[in-house]
Amino acid sequence: MKYTSLRDALSLGINRHIFYGWVMLGVGGLAVFASGPAQSHIFSVYITPISDDLAISRTSISSAYAAATLLAALGLPYVGRLIDRVGVRRVVLGVAILFGFANFAFGHVTGLLSLALGFGALRFLGQGSLMLSSNYLVSQWFSRRRGIALSLMALGFSASMALHPALAQWLIDTVGWRESWFWLGILTWVLLVPMIAVLVQNKPEDIGLVPDGNEALDRESMTARDGMNVGLTLHDAIRTRSFWIIALGLASLSMLVTGMFFHQVSVFSLQGL
Repeated sequence: MKYTSLRDALSLGINRHIFYGWVMLGVGGLAVFASGPAQSHIFSVYITPISDDLAISRTSISSAYAAATLLAALGLPYVGRLIDRVGVRRVVLGVAILFGFANFAFGHVTGLLSLALGFGALRFLGQGSLMLSSNYLVSQWFSRRRGIALSLMALGFSASMALHPALAQWLIDTVGWRESWFWLGILTWVLLVPMIAVLVQNKPEDIGLVPDGNEALDRESMTARDGMNVGLTLHDAIRTRSFWIIALGLASLSMLVTGMFFHQVSVFSLQGL
């Protein structure tokens, strides 16, 4: 409890100079960046070393990756429920710790089955749970500015696409593909665990603030604001045609981009790049 009070005091102290939601945005962007070891753009660098070491074809590796990604996605609704029940801070901290261990374990795969399990753990924890938690965290701190906040957070993914493949290639050349995953796990912990433990607040209301950094609202204006922001329940949303059009559109785009990223090294190599 004392630690929580110190964290609250730190948060409110920072908020006197800058709205604390921007700090949460920075943490969310960093978490999106740190999800890089679970993203398709880094795995593209590992296909050839893994194929050569384990004597597994590229087709088998791709199939294991696709199956693991789809199965990992099935667990994300449970992560969302867990966030609703215990708060995003506990969930994202636990995910960050487990994600580091998943990186360590991936460097010890021995065959197709363990490779698929490794893919599943990394995709569920990094690409899925870590990004879900980041989106949830930032969305709690911004309402009217949510669009710009989430777009700024997405820059973390762009930074990951620019840096993680090059970092992975350098690690592979320096220490080998297996040991590279140890250092990727260490990097994950260094980037995320201290920041989450010290800085993350579940939502602005927990420390007496409101989304977007507005001044404290009186009861009448708070009621009016809440009335304007009421949307559909989950049950109502999934019964609308719009929900399924948007969901299927996003899913189709994600599958296309994942396939392109996963094979980008071989595609570029065939083009002499």
